[in-house]
Amino acid sequence: MAREKIVVAGGTTKSRKLLLGLRIFAFMATLAAAIVMSLNKETKTLVVATIGTVPIKATLTAKFQHTPAFV
Repeated sequence: MAREKIVVAGGTTKSRKLLLGLRIFAFMATLAAAIVMSLNKETKTLVVATIGTVPIKATLTAKFQHTPAFV
């Protein structure tokens, strides 16, 4: 009876280190994107009307909570 060899994915030590490095890099990129999105806050001031020479302004703020779920 012949014995069969089981091959594990990423067999060599070099390829395992490379895959681990790529996974760590992907995790850090995801973490950085999540931090930027959660801390991002944009404000825009619009002139709504002008009474005489005095402009009436409205300030609108876009936050992370206003981002749609399926973008």
